[in-house]
Amino acid sequence: MRWPKVIIGTKFAILLVIGVMCTLVLSVFWQGSTAVVSQFENRYVVMLDPGHGGYDPGAVSSQGIYEKSINLKIAQKVKEMLMPSGIEVFLTREEDLDYVPNGVKGKTTKKQIDLNHRIEMAKEEKADIFVSLHVNATLTGQNSGAETFYHYKSESGKRLAELIQQEMIKINGMNRRIAKPGDFYIIKNTSMPAVIVEVGYLSSAKEQKKLLQTWYQEQLSRAIAKGISNYFELP
Repeated sequence: MRWPKVIIGTKFAILLVIGVMCTLVLSVFWQGSTAVVSQFENRYVVMLDPGHGGYDPGAVSSQGIYEKSINLKIAQKVKEMLMPSGIEVFLTREEDLDYVPNGVKGKTTKKQIDLNHRIEMAKEEKADIFVSLHVNATLTGQNSGAETFYHYKSESGKRLAELIQQEMIKINGMNRRIAKPGDFYIIKNTSMPAVIVEVGYLSSAKEQKKLLQTWYQEQLSRAIAKGISNYFELP
């Protein structure tokens, strides 16, 4: 008389185990999907601004190297490095151009029109931050190294600049400067935190050679991308 009880108990135990296993499997799938959703639930938008372009070459070395070309290459590399983290990245220009209508005259007027257009692009994309990339130059040719500037009234801009600069100075041979406040037009008139990153000096013969090398551009780009990721507290 005990055998039927044993059989019934065994069937019940098997069904119970199967039920628990199914629950665990569904739980794993649910938690996994939740993790994916939570990773991208915050939409981060970055506007990268390759400084100058078109009529405006920016700094020009004695060998005829244009700053605007280096700025664009680095911006494109930063974009490539940031995209896998889920950050949306836009460039104010994807080629050698400016935003000054034909017929406009006056250096200051043309520059202001161009910069205002780039600022508006960032507003339209609802960018969280604005990062303008440049190459520096001096008449003496004695300076070298990267510098990052923020508007002196922006605490968020200061934090972004410090995080980027902290990564820049990790590059082998880089001068160990700190982020600096400034009152430049482009970072003064943006509605979001904004910084200017001067990746080096074209006027330095030694640094100019490195700035033209792909491997060095990638080091600079990686440092900038890491600083931006740290700002959003992303891996």
